[in-house]
Amino acid sequence: MLLVSYHFPPAETVGARRPAALVAFATEQGWDVQVLTATAAGSGDAPAVIPEDLVVRVAPAPKLPRLNLSPSGAPHSATGRPGSRIRLAAVRRAANRRLWRLGMEMLVPDPQLNWIRPAIREYLRVRGDWRPDVIVTSGPPFSGFVVAAKLARRLGVPWVADYRDLWSIGNEYWARSRLRLAVDRWIERRLLRSVAACVTVSEPMAETLRTTFGCATYTIMNGIDRRPLPPPTTTAPVISEERAAVGESAPMLTLAHTGYIYPGKREPGPLLDAIALLGSDAAHVHVVFAGEENGVVRAGVERAGVQDSVTLLGHVSAEKSWRIQAEADVLVLLMWNDPRDAGTMSGKMFDYLQARRPILLLGYEAGLAAKLVRERRAGVVHNDKHAIAAQLREWLAVKERSGRIPAVPAAALDGLYREDQLTEYMQILRDVTLRAATGLGFRVHSLRR
Repeated sequence: MLLVSYHFPPAETVGARRPAALVAFATEQGWDVQVLTATAAGSGDAPAVIPEDLVVRVAPAPKLPRLNLSPSGAPHSATGRPGSRIRLAAVRRAANRRLWRLGMEMLVPDPQLNWIRPAIREYLRVRGDWRPDVIVTSGPPFSGFVVAAKLARRLGVPWVADYRDLWSIGNEYWARSRLRLAVDRWIERRLLRSVAACVTVSEPMAETLRTTFGCATYTIMNGIDRRPLPPPTTTAPVISEERAAVGESAPMLTLAHTGYIYPGKREPGPLLDAIALLGSDAAHVHVVFAGEENGVVRAGVERAGVQDSVTLLGHVSAEKSWRIQAEADVLVLLMWNDPRDAGTMSGKMFDYLQARRPILLLGYEAGLAAKLVRERRAGVVHNDKHAIAAQLREWLAVKERSGRIPAVPAAALDGLYREDQLTEYMQILRDVTLRAATGLGFRVHSLRR
């Protein structure tokens, strides 16, 4: 198998984790694997998945400028900056967002398009006599799909498209004009004419691909990564460390959110409003946000007047994020409260389940993520500020009585581990290679170079 993924370890980005898990599992199952990626060898701290001599790393060329839309600095409280500086930062962020949207309209299929030609050219140069039985590509970014399709045609092998998110249809998080959507749809449809199979992370997303493009599509969720958590006796608690750094005492009930906040879709407003409803009890509740700060949380905190109940840590490493999750009383999962988000299954869900802390999910109550939380008894789903406030009071009472919030039962994780999902994935790839070898399955259509 040749795995084509723009993101790959040692990068700690979320986009590297599913491809890395697939490569590690395939190797354990006896597959001969190579990787084509853009990630530099020294670009992160994630552990190696396969020997470095099996990884072809190709830098994009020419290098495109990158806008920093959400600059994050050192950990700080929500009250640590003058109003004039906050307003200036907001103006800069708004200007950067407009420039970013303009750039996204012009960079087709995505800002990684400058990786396509160098990746194809370099891989064909260095591969020697090695020839894969199947090429798997994971996106976004979807420039990797172009790379995989072109290599599949050159090498005469089938390719499989792995969608961590959808592309031209069903992806409401990527704001595009109608013209740009039409262009993306045309490119995607043309590429998928030659695909042997598609894989994605939820059944609604799979059905969207089937009905739109008519390709065989399978659902393989992300799954829980088995990883050891740092023993609390040997590692100072991250949350209390950061609270002490800003001169505040540890709260009675700590909630934590890790990851990115999507403006207009995944926002913490109802939670912050709920804290404001607690009155004097708000002094015993604290929410820690760990992730790139884009101004959304800060604005919500100021509007709700709950500055004393919130700490913004900014960007943290993956390991620190996992420690924060393990140390919190409750984990906050922000999703979009809209039917269009019904089929979204955030990869963060599985990180939270690994931590076994109760989840407070804000999002579409009839969606897949909400259904999983309820069925697994892994937490609660609320969007109304009054319901959230009542739940916070209930957790406060439990914390006062017993000193801790009970962990999510271990049985809630059954069947959701990464290997549970990847076993079926490998069978899909075996079927694709078998059909290709027997002449039953795939046909590669010509693509312009």
